[in-house]
Amino acid sequence: MAKRIPKTEAPLEVGRKRKSLELELFCEVYIPLAPSVYTYGVPEGAKVERGSVVWVQFATRKNPLLALVSRVSRERPAFDVRCAYPHASGYVFNERYMDALEWVARYYISTPMKALDVFWPSDFGKYLDAVAADVGTEVAASGANGADVGTEVAPVGTGETLAGSDGVASGVNSVAPLTDEQQVALNALVARLEGNGFRGALLHGVTGSGKTRVYQELARVALSRGLKVLILVPEIGLTPQTAGRFESFLGVPVQVLHSALSAPKKRSAYVSVLKGEARVVLGTRSAILAPFDFDVVVLDEEHDSSFKQQDPAPRYHTRELAFHLAHKYGALVVLGSATPALETFYNANQGHLELLSLKKRATAAPLPDVKIIDMGEVRQQKGILMSPELREALTECVTAGEQAIVLMNRRGYSKIRVCSSCGETLYCKHCHVPLVYHRQYRGLLCHYCNSIYPENTCCHSCGAETYEYVGGAIEKLEEEIVQWIPGANVVRMDRDTTQNVGSVEKILESFRNREHNILLGTQMVAKGHDFPGVRLVGIVGADSGLGIPDFRGTERLFQLLSQTAGRAGRAQGGGRVLIQTMNPAEPIMQFALNHDYAGFARSELLNRKAALYPPFCKLVSVSVGSRDESALNEALSKLEALCKKEKSLMVLGPVEAFVPVVQNVHWSRLYLKTQDLNAVRSVLGPVMNNPKAFAPGVDVKVEIE
Repeated sequence: MAKRIPKTEAPLEVGRKRKSLELELFCEVYIPLAPSVYTYGVPEGAKVERGSVVWVQFATRKNPLLALVSRVSRERPAFDVRCAYPHASGYVFNERYMDALEWVARYYISTPMKALDVFWPSDFGKYLDAVAADVGTEVAASGANGADVGTEVAPVGTGETLAGSDGVASGVNSVAPLTDEQQVALNALVARLEGNGFRGALLHGVTGSGKTRVYQELARVALSRGLKVLILVPEIGLTPQTAGRFESFLGVPVQVLHSALSAPKKRSAYVSVLKGEARVVLGTRSAILAPFDFDVVVLDEEHDSSFKQQDPAPRYHTRELAFHLAHKYGALVVLGSATPALETFYNANQGHLELLSLKKRATAAPLPDVKIIDMGEVRQQKGILMSPELREALTECVTAGEQAIVLMNRRGYSKIRVCSSCGETLYCKHCHVPLVYHRQYRGLLCHYCNSIYPENTCCHSCGAETYEYVGGAIEKLEEEIVQWIPGANVVRMDRDTTQNVGSVEKILESFRNREHNILLGTQMVAKGHDFPGVRLVGIVGADSGLGIPDFRGTERLFQLLSQTAGRAGRAQGGGRVLIQTMNPAEPIMQFALNHDYAGFARSELLNRKAALYPPFCKLVSVSVGSRDESALNEALSKLEALCKKEKSLMVLGPVEAFVPVVQNVHWSRLYLKTQDLNAVRSVLGPVMNNPKAFAPGVDVKVEIE
């Protein structure tokens, strides 16, 4: 049973106003989501400094709030003030944390108050209460989250590697010896552990090349030298597998931070970080916001789009924040991927990052054979999703007692519903997107606002009650596999089957334990999972990502194809990958067929350079939304004129957003290209950070691509 933590309360005096002449010290504080910085008094005898967590009474709020002190001074305001009272824990964030918060706000054209709402977890107050309750912890009182807490690991001398004379690491568990490529990469990374300032490397290794093994060895050397290690993964589903491996290998606790943990586990991990006890932290994107002063940070599968915050603002990128902290405070940043982001690959080739390559699989197993199946040539019954070749391959795989992964990156049962009378597609009434039939919910679901409509909803155009479904999705594919493949035991992993806490972990564990022989999923199944029993991978509807108006669309599709294909034949080899497509001549298919990342990168970078897209410029997307179309158009014109005044900005648009209406809000976009983000900040800073809205009833979002 979880220990009950006493709840701390703000002092009763927190709401009382005082004459500023009565006080000697004053502080400016950041209050999450407040419109500006506010000034409070510092009560006599209170220990308050920059970084202190304090109680404040804000405006007419019923209850006091926690705030963060940004500055303490003797500058006396000309008005009466309420006082800020230190939290019972006495916790003080250090300067590195304060700098990270303020840098994110500044770089991403936001405010420290909005950033604080993202930096502090939702139960932050409870975590501080836990620190306050731990009476014997001197660390909490000083706020020294860089405390020197010893960790026992096997000693490793300077320049040594971790493989012994027999090639087997002397860790807690016996592990496979390092390959020559892994040893070379490890030696290069260990050499960069010492020193000041930024040190960065890209570990570019094919799928199954043992990048995690290199991270483990590097972490162990770092710990033996008293350093702290942060490991970041793109998917919550990867954390149990990865945390277990690191904890077993290192023989020390690994603190896990992500949103899907149970409340007691979340609290335990975060409190360990607050108290300076954590030496190894593993988590998803938001773990980099924790007050953990890492010396080494690893971004595994660094190409993944989930490392970028989408909502709310500030829309930070984990990689950029890692770079900033490493540049300013000194750290080694290791980016790992089989399909690096093109910006990362470009920077490595320009010499800004050390490029380390793992070109062979750690097991010496060959990369899987990839075959493209032209669905335009396949003659089969209308509506059937699997080609005869994929059906036969799955049957052979299951009969042989092996496992397979099938990817289809479309949720639901059918993609669209069409009126039999007038031919109109049925759209959501609140969003400009077709409704998707989900057999699981027995209704039509909008993937943007989550509205569910009855299956027999009348046509919105002509009122007809007859309809037909067009285009299959993953639920239909599941039905097809069960129907066509004898002995198939399918487990599906998509957003609809992973809504409950721990469901991703359960699905992956059951597949790893061979309780199922076919894992069917959306892009979730492509992200770094290691299943030794998988010999076959099928990709259905491989070209569904083409045609989206996104300059990264081609790159993301190549990554998805390559990463999914890489799940096959990792242990013994002999893996097969079947890619079903309507566009076999598409160059991206040929690059995927030949596992040719370098060729793809060269081709795509040439296209980016010709069209002036990142990494050859900075691209900023400005989304403007309103329920009132005339207010939207007026705000767009005003914003476009502001941007065009700055001659260093190339202004593209405005254009309708790819999904022009979401929850009855109309959206349009401007795109800004520049070599200097300071010019963008000077134009958009006053628009985004003014306490008064830029235009009444209009929302503006800024995203640095």
